[in-house]
Amino acid sequence: MVDKAIGFDYGGVIAGVPGKEFNKRVCEFLNVRLDQYREAYFKFNHLMNNGQVTGPELWRMVLTELGKDDQYDEFIEFQSRLPHHEVHSNMLRLVDALRKNGYKVGLLSNNTLKAAKHIRATGLVDHFDVCVISAEVGMSKPDPKIFEYFFSRLGVSPEEAIFIDDAEKSLSTASEVGYHPVFFDSYEGLIHELGLLGVKTV
Repeated sequence: MVDKAIGFDYGGVIAGVPGKEFNKRVCEFLNVRLDQYREAYFKFNHLMNNGQVTGPELWRMVLTELGKDDQYDEFIEFQSRLPHHEVHSNMLRLVDALRKNGYKVGLLSNNTLKAAKHIRATGLVDHFDVCVISAEVGMSKPDPKIFEYFFSRLGVSPEEAIFIDDAEKSLSTASEVGYHPVFFDSYEGLIHELGLLGVKTV
């Protein structure tokens, strides 16, 4: 029964540009097709998520794979201007309301050690019962092990939980793990979906 805990992704859900929009901007900047970009990105991104390389090192690998390494400096400048850590106030209000209504609420993000320091320094984690960052634990979504670790930290079984993410790949092991996946496309869509699941959001 899904009624005890709700997990949130960070980038594209709680803060920053949603993955779909981010990918679109990157493809436009590099002048590559989405499938080309995704193939190159997913070839290497697990290295960053697990803390083996930094963000800039990941992007150098991706651009080299795409034959765009001559645009590296420009790309890093472009990418740094995107609002990766701009927290969405409506999402934070939702998190606070869920906790007030008795739900356990957690943050689970595929992110770098540098980003983890920023997230923890801002006080954002105070809104959550649990915060797990992939680079800190050496595992990343969609690995079932990181979800099992996350839900154990929340003190619930996967079957008692919902997890919200803007990346379908991150939700791809939901049936194996046992939690209820919710794909995030917009705040309004999320509220509607949670309502259908019987979650009290106000």
